[in-house]
Amino acid sequence: MLVRQRGGPWVVTEDKLTNGTPVVVLEHHKLLAGGPVTLTFPGETAPSRFTNAPYRRIFRTPNTNDLPYGHVEYVDITYLPGTVAFDAFGHLVEMVSRTLYLDGQEVAWTPGTNLVVRPEGKLPIEKRPKR
Repeated sequence: MLVRQRGGPWVVTEDKLTNGTPVVVLEHHKLLAGGPVTLTFPGETAPSRFTNAPYRRIFRTPNTNDLPYGHVEYVDITYLPGTVAFDAFGHLVEMVSRTLYLDGQEVAWTPGTNLVVRPEGKLPIEKRPKR
């Protein structure tokens, strides 16, 4: 196995609850071995084109295509897991191996956590990092 692939990729799954509330599940087989971190977005609505099947993206390659709930802002996977940043309903989610950044705030990786992301916490465009 190549050294740069040894850490394994980030896995992002976008889904919705039975009441229609969007959820994003962040997974990594080593860093979050105790369970994934789930982001719940109350007050938001999943796009009408979003089906009942979850959408899963594995970041092994520098794929910057849009996700159902937003778009990919930045991907650096030179050494896995690397850094992946994406927009979800106007919220900036940045995954690095050391920590999770949610709208510019550092949130420690705690396996099995469910974080509720409120609409009023969105990071303004002008405060987002320039890439």
